[in-house]
Amino acid sequence: MNLYTDAWIPVRGSTVPLSLRQLLCEPDERQLSLPRDDLELACLQLLISLVQVALPPPDRQSWRKRMETPLAEAEYNNAVASLMEWFDLDHPTHLFMQTRGVSAAEPTPIQKLMVGLPEGNNHSFFNAPGEVQHLSPAATAIALFNQAATAPNFGGGFKGGLRGTPITTLVAGDDLRQTVWRNVLSEERLRRMLPWYEETKRQAPVWVEPIREKEKIQFNQIGLLRGLFWQPAHIELIRSPAPAVCDFLGGPEQSGYSGFNKEKFVFDVVGLWPHLHSPSEFEIKKDERSDRFLAFTTTAPAWTQCSRFLFSQDDGKSGHRPAAVVEQWRADGSGELRLIVGGYRNKQASILQRRHEFFSIGDGWQDECGQDAIEWAVSRALDCKSLLRGKLYSVVKGNREKGIKALGVDIHEAAENHFYQRTESLIHAWLRTMTRAERRAEKTALLDQLADRCLQIFQEATHPYCRNPALVRTVALARRGLAAELKKMKEATAS
Repeated sequence: MNLYTDAWIPVRGSTVPLSLRQLLCEPDERQLSLPRDDLELACLQLLISLVQVALPPPDRQSWRKRMETPLAEAEYNNAVASLMEWFDLDHPTHLFMQTRGVSAAEPTPIQKLMVGLPEGNNHSFFNAPGEVQHLSPAATAIALFNQAATAPNFGGGFKGGLRGTPITTLVAGDDLRQTVWRNVLSEERLRRMLPWYEETKRQAPVWVEPIREKEKIQFNQIGLLRGLFWQPAHIELIRSPAPAVCDFLGGPEQSGYSGFNKEKFVFDVVGLWPHLHSPSEFEIKKDERSDRFLAFTTTAPAWTQCSRFLFSQDDGKSGHRPAAVVEQWRADGSGELRLIVGGYRNKQASILQRRHEFFSIGDGWQDECGQDAIEWAVSRALDCKSLLRGKLYSVVKGNREKGIKALGVDIHEAAENHFYQRTESLIHAWLRTMTRAERRAEKTALLDQLADRCLQIFQEATHPYCRNPALVRTVALARRGLAAELKKMKEATAS
């Protein structure tokens, strides 16, 4: 299967997959359709990356035009002609994202490519080992790309992707074609972001020009195509013995893959390659700068990091920067921002949680007033959460010196999760409706709602324990302190 010429893209409302040529050259509105949100996001990133390396618009005007008008087939054919051989799962010498002749003691079942599903000794309540035994070429290409680009490595001795296990942020459009183009950078921007862009423009991917074992690679030696399709592992797919229905995408029986061989292979990348699809942050300690991509490390919802997804900040000691595709939309796009946010929360090679969220951010977010409005709402909500957690923690611990009885049960942990659940709709509503104008009355109303939820959650968390007379004073003091702090916050906003 060739990713540039064959029909492989699963779309909503059709049992027949779509080719990339059809997607870009036909005016029909389409949407992706995959059974898992993480692999749908991976498929979208794969499509964006394929278009980015083949058809980068030269400038802002060309970029905007491509979002509005389907591409001419001749232009598409000319652009992909020199790349097609590198993106073929069945190529005789360099298979897409694979290494020929991988040596392994035994094959790994294909289910291991489906990030988060159990295989071998890793068992799950909802999914069983052997649930996926045959993948179609389309499903395999998506899973292979996802494993290399966004998932943890295979375990000890295996290298991970250039971003680690990152948060991915993309700009959504009205349909799939528009979404793809909204996340393709113009060459103007690429040259600013990757000063080595021109000299590495024709650099081959790692499955054509392999990484040498134990090689040290400077991040600025990695070109655009090589970086977007970086494959840190040595993998070789194994064909299924007979055609079968794909255990992931369904459809008619077709040839596919039942497993793969993998082998440990080590090298080092020095520095952080500036990936186009993820926000990053940095910190300077003892004159040493450390850069990394944002990741999901807690169960806190994505809105808690919203400012980092949208805006740059640099105080000389630390800072953050949004994904390049979001920066481009802020500078050269227009209107509201519909932001797709996804990724995994992991512990080493194990997946703890799949994350997939969607933000609709009203027009006006691009300017300074819009930024202030967003950062204010997120900061105040997190302040309220910290107050609630802190006061409940004081109930948990008590104060022996002051004779305040300790509860001894960690009610603050569950209360924090309840706060996130009950306030998320408030924050999303604020992001959708905030405007360029100063909104003092709306700010006061939002704080009132946040404070009410804090007090309700406090009451629910402590009520079962108030039957113990020794704890009544502990709870009362903490509740009074919480109410007082929330009142101060509201008064400061109103003044």
